[in-house]
Amino acid sequence: VEFLVRAALSAFYGQCRVVLSPSTAADASLAGLGVAPERIKRWDRGVGLERFGPGRYAPNVLPGAFNVLYVGRLSSEKGVDLLAEAFLTARDRDPRLHLVLAGRGPEEDALRQRLGDAATFLGWVEGDELPRVYASADLFMFASTTDTFGQVILEAQASGLPVLAVDAGGPADLIEDGRSGCLVPAQPGALADALRGLARREA
Repeated sequence: VEFLVRAALSAFYGQCRVVLSPSTAADASLAGLGVAPERIKRWDRGVGLERFGPGRYAPNVLPGAFNVLYVGRLSSEKGVDLLAEAFLTARDRDPRLHLVLAGRGPEEDALRQRLGDAATFLGWVEGDELPRVYASADLFMFASTTDTFGQVILEAQASGLPVLAVDAGGPADLIEDGRSGCLVPAQPGALADALRGLARREA
């Protein structure tokens, strides 16, 4: 099945004079399908700063002493198992940590059982509530290794949040490690250590 899908994609992209790609990781995937580098162009995206910003902060919107936010689909390909394992490991050492998940998906029930009262599930968040949730959190955490871009990272950065993500896919292009976020290997221990370290920094 994979061979047939790749052949179909290769044939499709082979008919295109230009293929717009959102990240270096997507460039590599396209090259693997036989798309010539000169036909691959960057497709940049952004965030409306009139909508997302630190000024959207509101007290008492989120329940924890230190709120770690995830926004996105609650599914395996988004790395939610890795996120949950890393978060619980960090919380064992720092009980102030509270995970807030905005989104729905097939892993929601399993995550609810696994995380218990260490997490709050907001469901789908839309409209003015979404930028308010971003700005009211303390840190944004993203554990997907398959995202070709990562729009939620831009939204978190625009909201003034420190961003912790795995060093893979699109997020690696959006984060300058140590300056506009923190990139770590896709390992529970590395994510947990980084989360605890960031949570301890008053700045």
